[in-house]
Amino acid sequence: MDDEPMLLRTYETRFASAEELCRALTRRVREALDGFVHVDRISFRPKAPASFVTKALSTKPTGERRYDDPLRQIEDQVAGRVIVFFRDDLRPVTERLRSELGPIEAIRREPVGDAEFGYESEHLIFVIPNHLKPTGWINDETTPITFEMQVRTLFMHAWAEPQHDLGYKPGVDVCVHREQRRSLAWLAASAWGADRILSEVARELGVTVDAGASGAS
Repeated sequence: MDDEPMLLRTYETRFASAEELCRALTRRVREALDGFVHVDRISFRPKAPASFVTKALSTKPTGERRYDDPLRQIEDQVAGRVIVFFRDDLRPVTERLRSELGPIEAIRREPVGDAEFGYESEHLIFVIPNHLKPTGWINDETTPITFEMQVRTLFMHAWAEPQHDLGYKPGVDVCVHREQRRSLAWLAASAWGADRILSEVARELGVTVDAGASGAS
């Protein structure tokens, strides 16, 4: 498409600023979660240029473009992730982030049906603090004003990342054979069960909720 090279060039010019912003946001989230002992990792990444262009040019089922102004509207150009040990840590960590950063949107993503297993994550959208914006980001009037964050357990992450690389999503028409779908369903259910059992045992042993969440229940 005619606008694909333009979008790619424009996005590539801001990529260095996005990387700088990721480093600043990583430091800020580490400060916010200081004292939480059940945090495995905190990481941020700028969206890869090719992935950005693919998303920017994506269409709705009607054939219309999903984004009128993708350079400003796509919120995961800068995205962060917090991985915690146990399910009981999700709420206190999420509440601390909400308290410190003030989200404008919070969504829990999980399978719809009771018999379904698959992707789970806490998704949060925050406004980018002005004092953390690098000069290149501030001087670009087309940059988004928000960033995305996910909070997951280790088992949620262990399922979500390989699933993403495989390009597999339940209900989406991809070239996955029946036995492969059954194997992936078994894997998703196993991760779901292991996540809950680990959290239950941790609760019984008194190692949760995370010590950083004073006053949490």
